[in-house]
Amino acid sequence: MRAFWLWPVLLFAMLFAAGCDRPSVSRPGGTRVLTDDIGRRVAFDGIPRRIVSLAPSLTESLFALGADSLLVGVTAHCNYPPEARTRTVVGDLLTPDVERILALKPDLVLISVEGNTQATFRRLEDMGVRLFVSYPRTLDGILASISDLAEITGTQRRGKRLVDSLRALRAGLLSHADRDSIRAVVLLSIRPLIAAGAGTFIDEILHLAGARNVAAAAPGQYPVLGREQLLLWNPAVMLFPDDLGLTPAQALRQFPEWRSMDAVRNGRMHALPADVLMRPGPRMFEALAAMHAAVAR
Repeated sequence: MRAFWLWPVLLFAMLFAAGCDRPSVSRPGGTRVLTDDIGRRVAFDGIPRRIVSLAPSLTESLFALGADSLLVGVTAHCNYPPEARTRTVVGDLLTPDVERILALKPDLVLISVEGNTQATFRRLEDMGVRLFVSYPRTLDGILASISDLAEITGTQRRGKRLVDSLRALRAGLLSHADRDSIRAVVLLSIRPLIAAGAGTFIDEILHLAGARNVAAAAPGQYPVLGREQLLLWNPAVMLFPDDLGLTPAQALRQFPEWRSMDAVRNGRMHALPADVLMRPGPRMFEALAAMHAAVAR
């Protein structure tokens, strides 16, 4: 089962209060101030020289920006690019070792809402660690996160080139997409059945890839589905991360009723690379290209 760890309602209230538009960087007295994804204003007197990243997507972004020389600590899940494995591992996403983080003497810790826990955030905050929180929920949010990291690390020029290239990739795919013409679902877990719903970046890239996300009608961002619900929706395409280890034959052994679904009858069950599909970072646009190809088959 794949677990999704979202911070409590209080944190979402902070997001709502902060609004959708983040103010641009200000420089009172030479100090740069950025607003993170939960509305906190974080001051920077210079470029951080010792950064710990607690999310694979943020680690990937730092490498993509050429700011990896500033990275001193990562989680055990930060496996891309391969060079990320050469950094000190401070634990996993849910239970990083705070003492190990502090031992690295970071001047910045990057943390995510979806992936890390509020307990980790609170403990580091209470210890006076400077934190910058990421929570991109759309492709534009991912681009904004990359731009923020470029501003923080002094790699604005490279960040602009990266963001511009990703926007061009999205535009190229959109020009060939017949959007919303195909019913599709992205399953993230089998036991229980969990799908990507509305308000997620996966929902957005599925839409951009030319499909209608049938799970967007269910309540919640990651709805837990009853077995009969998929039959009622009857998706024409079923997508899932490859780390589920799911094949059509295995799926039918667990869910024999799926034989009547269009996606199964027409051989349109496709596995996508989990590390690309599940990480809101630069490779999310690879997920868009992969999803576009799967929907177009």
